[in-house]
Amino acid sequence: EQPAPSPNMTSTTFQNQLLQHARGKVTNSKNIIQKGFTLVELMVVIVIVGILSGVALPQFLAQTKKAAATEASQIASSITKQAAAEYLYDSTAFTIDPNCVAYAGAAVASEEDKFDYACSGSAQAFLVTATGDPLDNNTKGVTVTMTSNLETGILGKPKTTEGTGTGTGTGT
Repeated sequence: EQPAPSPNMTSTTFQNQLLQHARGKVTNSKNIIQKGFTLVELMVVIVIVGILSGVALPQFLAQTKKAAATEASQIASSITKQAAAEYLYDSTAFTIDPNCVAYAGAAVASEEDKFDYACSGSAQAFLVTATGDPLDNNTKGVTVTMTSNLETGILGKPKTTEGTGTGTGTGT
């Protein structure tokens, strides 16, 4: 609010009061602009972010390993289904391809693939093994195995094993 001029005030006095009032407003607005967070508040925020990061990062890395293992499980299942189809088509001419290329083709022959696939066993116990790339942190130490009976068409569930030796079943 601007001070109202009194009848006995001169114009110079009124101008001085107006200037003082304006200076007071500028000083108050400077104090508002200069206000911010204290060092303690910033340190508390940094500690909270650090704690959340320490909890979230390992969980995120575990989930990326599970996602990579799921991809290997799907390809192992696909290899088994293709081998079963080939066995049912002509069981007398069926032979097991040790590198699984006959069943999956480019899916397992690619250098960009994160797993190495191997097929072994017999028609009664056809085994597909996917071993994670040791140079890839998401797949290092991860192995997916799937055992199936091609004669009966009964397909097993893929089993995922991480470097610790604990297996978890991931069905398809």
